Amino acid sequence: MAKNIESALDQVELTYGEVIEIANQMLESILTPINDLISVIGEDINSLSLDQLKDLMWKLQYKAYVLSEVKEKSSLKAELAETIQKEKAAQRFMEVDGTAGAKANMALIDTSEETVVQLLYENVSSQLKTKLDQLHRLVNVIQSILMTRMQEAKLSISSME
Repeated sequence: MAKNIESALDQVELTYGEVIEIANQMLESILTPINDLISVIGEDINSLSLDQLKDLMWKLQYKAYVLSEVKEKSSLKAELAETIQKEKAAQRFMEVDGTAGAKANMALIDTSEETVVQLLYENVSSQLKTKLDQLHRLVNVIQSILMTRMQEAKLSISSME
């Protein structure tokens, strides 16, 4: 039994590796510009001027806007993949002779690729949702930094008077 479990774990790792590689390739062109902007902030946010922070905030918010559309399209693709998988399974079920259990098993086996595609798009959609949430949090952090700096500048000016 342990050998069967090890074999199943190996198969999961292999499939996961293939699926995640495809997902990463799908997301690379979308996420690279966002990650580049974030790296500018991560290098040293304290050295950025107010205008630079405002510019970054605008760019990140724009990227979030674009990303939200891509995320929704990815969700739709996951739903379409599920529909195609169910349709193919139903067709296969009707074509195969035998007991209901045997027919269901054959339908399941014959739709495994469609199931993987559905999981792929669900994963892409989930990654995009996470990135979108993080972008909104980052914009809020930059906004807080801007407000703090403006308050400090205001206090500095009023203390000089």
